[in-house]
Amino acid sequence: MKRLSVDTCRLLSNAVLRPDYDRTTLRPGILHLGVGAFHRAHQAVYTDTALQRSGGDWGIIGVSLRSDSVAQQLNPQDGLYTVHSEDADGEQTRLVGSVLEVLVAPQAAAAVDAWMAEPSIRIITLTITEKGYCLGADGWSLDLANAQIVQDMQAPGAARSAIGVLARGLLQRFNHGAAPLSIVSCDNLTENSARLRQVLRQYLQACHPHILPWLDESVAFPCSMVDRIVPATSASRLSEQARLLGLRDEAAIVTEPFTQWIIENSFATEIPDWPCAGAQLVADVRPFEAAKLRLLNASHSAIAYLGLLLEKDTVADFMAEHALKQFVQRLMSANLMPALRVPSDFDLGHYAEQLQRRFENPRLHHRCAQIAMDGSEKIRQRWVETLETLPGDSLLLRALAGWCYLVLATDIELDDPRRGELLALRRNTAPLGQRLRELLRCINIDRADDPDWQERLACLERHYASIADGGIRSLLTLPAPGRPNA
Repeated sequence: MKRLSVDTCRLLSNAVLRPDYDRTTLRPGILHLGVGAFHRAHQAVYTDTALQRSGGDWGIIGVSLRSDSVAQQLNPQDGLYTVHSEDADGEQTRLVGSVLEVLVAPQAAAAVDAWMAEPSIRIITLTITEKGYCLGADGWSLDLANAQIVQDMQAPGAARSAIGVLARGLLQRFNHGAAPLSIVSCDNLTENSARLRQVLRQYLQACHPHILPWLDESVAFPCSMVDRIVPATSASRLSEQARLLGLRDEAAIVTEPFTQWIIENSFATEIPDWPCAGAQLVADVRPFEAAKLRLLNASHSAIAYLGLLLEKDTVADFMAEHALKQFVQRLMSANLMPALRVPSDFDLGHYAEQLQRRFENPRLHHRCAQIAMDGSEKIRQRWVETLETLPGDSLLLRALAGWCYLVLATDIELDDPRRGELLALRRNTAPLGQRLRELLRCINIDRADDPDWQERLACLERHYASIADGGIRSLLTLPAPGRPNA
């Protein structure tokens, strides 16, 4: 079967929606760090729609920070790929043309720097995952003990971390005219771009302090909230999509129809007509971030860790069991939603119902193991603040007990930036209470003198013992003492 490219796209099935703009007229206007599946299903699609509806010079230069796999998928296809979205109500396949090229930073550092310095690049977006920001324990400062940051600060010209690569490119931009720039984080962190600005300033203060006045005056960091469930595309799904397309697409995306992007309207440059593509520009994105991070992402993480303990492969598998679906509903209504403060016109109940339907989508094979990656980072962002608003026993604390049990008492593979620490605790023979306290420090919970946390820790230890004695299922269905709805 022939492979998708500019030369072969005319052979695509008539069922595939095609861009109606002239790709040959596009110039790069956006550089994206972390050009994985989520970016290609989200920001690149918004940009593609904006180009179709409003035009403009907004081609995307993608940058992979480590692997060359995405470059091998996209560059032979001239940047073209397809996005197939489906749920129980229907399906759609579209060809996306907004990505022009993918560079691999370790192999093409000079080219990455040159594009960052290019005035036609007016926007840099990022999807580098939570761990890519190299945040310290406070969630705002740079982790100066991070091995990659230590190495980058010693040799900033050969930086490999996202923060170091971005700083090196900004230095080049400053040296080549200091054109203004907007940098937009699209990762699941509250106040994501504000946190990025803080760690980037700290890095620049150490390595290139003379460009800080320009950064403060001419570079904007609008925060954004992004939402679309994008599972990793399996080999079988690639084959299925090839049959649908009539061409082989090595970069094919399978996702859900739902998509949302809410962006703080504080740019230093012009932007694509993302609003015409469905993005919302708002004065304050924080309430939307909190609702998504502490409802959707918090629930997702709970499903992932509990699902792994229950040998559920996907989110839909978990939700297909009535008792487990009820647990998710109770978790949302009793623990997660009461802790949120949202705008008066935001229907939180409708949002939660919508989330449950999305989780139940049987065509979206979103594997628990994929969501469970980087657990120590994600739990810090998704659960800890809500846990501190809840009484000693809560369903969210039971989910935390599940994660603790998964880490300490199973042989389930851990894909986590703190993997070494977690495996050491798994092998440790110290008393359980001591190991639990050390494990909680990995997610930034270290409150030995806090009576509320002492109560939670005692409940956590009891829940852990309950899992060890009778399994996770009974713990999830048992009402919390004195709180029948909790």
